[in-house]
Amino acid sequence: MLVLDRFFLWVAQWEGIPGFLGSLEVWTNMLCSATDILFVFWFLRIADIARSEQGRGAIRLRYPVLAVCLLLTPALLFLEGPALMVWTSLILGVPYLLLAGSVFFEIPGIVKLVRRRIQKAPSSGKISAPDEAL
Repeated sequence: MLVLDRFFLWVAQWEGIPGFLGSLEVWTNMLCSATDILFVFWFLRIADIARSEQGRGAIRLRYPVLAVCLLLTPALLFLEGPALMVWTSLILGVPYLLLAGSVFFEIPGIVKLVRRRIQKAPSSGKISAPDEAL
């Protein structure tokens, strides 16, 4: 059997091309959502490090909101049509709102953190391990 024949049989199990493309859209939305949430999580971790070096309290409320978005991501498998569009927008939109707010409020501390880390870096020209620069 040719590879193309196997592909068409595989697509047929998805009830044709529209079913296949719909499933592909859901999986793509889930992957993008999870990736965006991880990106925002690491930005918040950097902001947390900057806050701790400034003697400010840790970020508390933003992590649970991010976790709720991550936990809701698999629910996209069970939605279709307008509900899928609305929930995808919410699950993708809330982390970006967190990111926008965090950038607005935390960027001065992060810039100071990066400047301190650059100044602490060895000036000998040799490349150091990441732990040595910290």
